[in-house]
Amino acid sequence: MKIFLISCIFGFVFLIGFSSCRKPLPQLPSNKGNTVDENIAKMLSINKTLAAKEDIILYKFSKTDTALKKNELGFWYKIDQTAAGKLIKDKDSCNFKCKLLLLNGQVVLEDQKQIVIGKKEIVMGLEEGLKLMHKGESATFIIPWYLGYGMKGSEPLVPPYSSLIFKINIDK
Repeated sequence: MKIFLISCIFGFVFLIGFSSCRKPLPQLPSNKGNTVDENIAKMLSINKTLAAKEDIILYKFSKTDTALKKNELGFWYKIDQTAAGKLIKDKDSCNFKCKLLLLNGQVVLEDQKQIVIGKKEIVMGLEEGLKLMHKGESATFIIPWYLGYGMKGSEPLVPPYSSLIFKINIDK
């Protein structure tokens, strides 16, 4: 009987010790829910409509130059001068001359830039466009506002909701 009692106590202690070593199951945060914010849904709908309208405007604008191609992200581009340099990719350092124009042809900026691709130092549309180029090439990009400076613009140079033309010359 003593052996039976000792073995029960030992088993009970073993069972408690074993179960307490387990990692507790993760809990879901209390603020997680499946509710949809109606204001966010309305804003997304409005932005989709505005982006679709801008795409139509840029499609018509691009018909003035048959060499322009549309990228899957939504910007238009053409390589003005090809080169046999290295293709630009993420983490590459890139030096280039940039001429920034509004769609009406007004020049808003001429600059020399040095960036590292992938570090988001320039607008997304232009950065993705640079990845289509080789060192030493020049190109023209038409970037819609939603891949450029967006709803806010970049005052005083770029007004809100402005699509842009970038003329780029990459150093070798």
